[in-house]
Amino acid sequence: MLKRFMVLFCLLTFACMPSPTAPVPAEDAELEAAIAQARDSLDNFIAKITTPHPDRTLAAVKVRFTPPGEPPQDIWVDQVKYADDGLEGAMGDDLPLLRLKFGETIKIAEEDIVDWAIVEDGKLVGGYTIRLAVQRMSPEEKERFLETLPYTIED
Repeated sequence: MLKRFMVLFCLLTFACMPSPTAPVPAEDAELEAAIAQARDSLDNFIAKITTPHPDRTLAAVKVRFTPPGEPPQDIWVDQVKYADDGLEGAMGDDLPLLRLKFGETIKIAEEDIVDWAIVEDGKLVGGYTIRLAVQRMSPEEKERFLETLPYTIED
């Protein structure tokens, strides 16, 4: 449980630069490309989470929420499972305007997913916006960030 918490904590703390609920920049071609890559490979995510793996410590998706009259917010949803009626998982943050609370189980519409991440065998799979955030870090920030992770990020 602590290991899963640490993985989710690292995702929430760093991967949503500058914060997990920050509005998405209006025009960011690199971010849009990372989102497109995640969406194009969503079938890979579903295939992985529907196949048992002995050393999977995280299965999460970053979901775009749009509260009425507010800019969209991207929030990680953890403990993602796939069933006949689609994806569901636990909120990784509070979103008061939509009456969603941390840990609450929600249904996830595939069209709202902007990224996905799995940690297996201590390695990040997917995590396209995480990889972009790491690329954008200064060498010092990157070093500090990578030291905090309970997993590795490989190319």
